[in-house]
Amino acid sequence: MKNILLLTDFSDNAQNALDYALDFFSGSTINFFILNVQKVSKYTTANLMTSSSNSSVYDAVIKDPKARLDQLVQLFKRKYANEIFSFEVICDYDDFVSAVNQTVQIRDIDLIILGTNGATGAREVVLGSNTIHVIRNIDCPALIIPENFKFIKPHTVLFVSNYDEPFVEDSLAPLVDTINRFNSKLDILTLEDNKMDITTSKKNKMNLFFNKIKPSFYNIDNVQTEVAIDCFVQIKSIAITAKIINKKSFFDRLLTGSSTPEITYKTRVPLLVMHP
Repeated sequence: MKNILLLTDFSDNAQNALDYALDFFSGSTINFFILNVQKVSKYTTANLMTSSSNSSVYDAVIKDPKARLDQLVQLFKRKYANEIFSFEVICDYDDFVSAVNQTVQIRDIDLIILGTNGATGAREVVLGSNTIHVIRNIDCPALIIPENFKFIKPHTVLFVSNYDEPFVEDSLAPLVDTINRFNSKLDILTLEDNKMDITTSKKNKMNLFFNKIKPSFYNIDNVQTEVAIDCFVQIKSIAITAKIINKKSFFDRLLTGSSTPEITYKTRVPLLVMHP
């Protein structure tokens, strides 16, 4: 039985990610934990004074979002009545990263699923600050769902490896689980530059590890990471992109020349983030 953490701020983007998650795990026995994190700074003294005299500040802050979470669960229980799903709602007011990290540890979370939490344009998706915080600071695999992306069975999954990133087999359980769940094909895209080729030993490790899956291998040389992935996804009709992300090197690549806390990244399809 898997423990899946769903993050919501009650936006349409977050709701779409929740719907995707429940469709993704249809037919499995899953414990879903739905977390909403409130910022105490949103609440004025007047807001808190409206609570009853015997109510705690915590109760006053989470009363409305807790009710919304409960309503959401009742909706899911009706819609997915034939599934073996359990739901637990968690509403907290805390630093966002601390709240998510604590939930991951206490509930023994296997995977976090969330929306991009940022603006979407015709050609690109801006990963919002909460999404970036999850990738940067939470040591747990995460599946990031683009805005308005509806669940489709992933007939082909793309695993991306940069030339300078290690191949860490122990990190790949979410990718293997996804492939086995849907009997998906696996494409492996290696991104190289003109100064360094991927080592033979790394190729051999990938071949050996994915031997039963029988992946197809592709190389793209000297092309910017997000451009190469975006083109490949469109050409090959990829349904999910997976990547082991070395947090520092990944963000160094994407943030070069950027002065904003948001990252422009072309994620047309769900992005499965794993950590070494």
